[in-house]
Amino acid sequence: MEQAIISQAPQLEKLIATTAHEKMPWYHGKINRQEGERRLYSGVQPDGKFLVRDREELGSFALSVMYGKTVYHYQILQDKSGKLSMPEGTKFDTIWQLVEYLKMKPDGIVTVLGEACVNGKTAEKTPSLPATRRSAQNGYTPPPRAAALASNSATAVPVERDLLPMDCDGFNPYHNPNDIKRFNIQREQLLMDEVELGSGNFGCVKKGVLKTESGQIDVAIKVLKSENEKLVKEEMMREAEIMHQLSNPFIVRMLGLCNAENLMLVMEMAAAGPLNKFLSTRKDSVSVENIVNLMHQVSMGMKYLEEKNFVHRDLAARNVLLVNQQFAKISDFGLSKALGADDNYYKARTAGKWPLKWYAPECINYHKFSSKSDVWSFGVTMWEAFSYGGKPYKKMKGQEVSTFINNGGRMECPPACPERMYTVMKECWTYSHEDRPDFKKVEESMRTYHYSISGKAKLEGADAAAEPSK
Repeated sequence: MEQAIISQAPQLEKLIATTAHEKMPWYHGKINRQEGERRLYSGVQPDGKFLVRDREELGSFALSVMYGKTVYHYQILQDKSGKLSMPEGTKFDTIWQLVEYLKMKPDGIVTVLGEACVNGKTAEKTPSLPATRRSAQNGYTPPPRAAALASNSATAVPVERDLLPMDCDGFNPYHNPNDIKRFNIQREQLLMDEVELGSGNFGCVKKGVLKTESGQIDVAIKVLKSENEKLVKEEMMREAEIMHQLSNPFIVRMLGLCNAENLMLVMEMAAAGPLNKFLSTRKDSVSVENIVNLMHQVSMGMKYLEEKNFVHRDLAARNVLLVNQQFAKISDFGLSKALGADDNYYKARTAGKWPLKWYAPECINYHKFSSKSDVWSFGVTMWEAFSYGGKPYKKMKGQEVSTFINNGGRMECPPACPERMYTVMKECWTYSHEDRPDFKKVEESMRTYHYSISGKAKLEGADAAAEPSK
């Protein structure tokens, strides 16, 4: 018997290690996404509050994390050898090891893990393995978890919703941005391609590579024209200062500034380009569900800006950049303004060159800007998206648009747009900013509809990327 126990020790140790998470207070077992969110939203909601749950697919996990009063969901990937990781992250043998690592380094998620969302069961003492024993042999596939095997098949399990971008492999194709973010970047760290991604009054945007200690990263480089006036340089510096303060998956992160032959703003690369151009060339291949998903992401990014007291002032489909078909980021903060803690809006001194077709009535009439005026712009951006890159208000000029809106006119529902989404648009176009919804309410409406159609798509077998329903 003693010899038998000794011979089975390695397998027994592996079993303990790979099932240790089931004893952790942060492990919540077989609950769906909505229940995970409910548990995280209950009680105190600090950044980094987290839980791990089973996904519907046997042997698969999801990590749910609170950040900025929003819950983000990530699929924990498992390769053929049984190794576990976040998308593009470091691989581990056990969930326990992965969680402990994410407490020290975000590794592609929005923030490091902090306080555990306790599962309500009696928390047992965390088991501890000797450091030399923590890594299981390569090729080992963990056995089915006891909790999954013991689940009551007679219990009705709600259908899991469609994967959000953070659940998918391509969610964050970058290294951890906080590891490489430097306000001052040396010129020798940058390799710049001659191909322009875009241009404007300030100069142009070029594709480039940022060399770091951990490797090379594709970046977009906003280059200021040398002949530009001091005012433009000051505007670009203001944009850099604003972007440097922001960190959210749905906002283009600024990685740093380089002051060499020209002033250069180094940003994350969103290789698929502006949303309006992307959609205008893919009317047959991008589904309405896909557009709902992308616009939901934009609403999450704008909700973050609202919470940070930032007004974008130039939200439009041209300023929503795509990493890929499933992942959107808000860009171009040239007109942005940080409000004081007690300010609800600010008043611009001059009209300047403004995108009037995207502006709320109070912006045009009184030069007043707030998060509520960004909500109006979000409605116009939605219209562009569901029109597959169509131009708002067709051939109307700026003043004609203003008269049209003041007389109660609103753009009609795009042919492919679901009625529920057009309802959200019209709510965004509420004339009085006091009665207009904020982004917290808009994001909730987008999320509810996104999840509802994702569930339908899955049941109809229309979404190949969704988890299989039981």
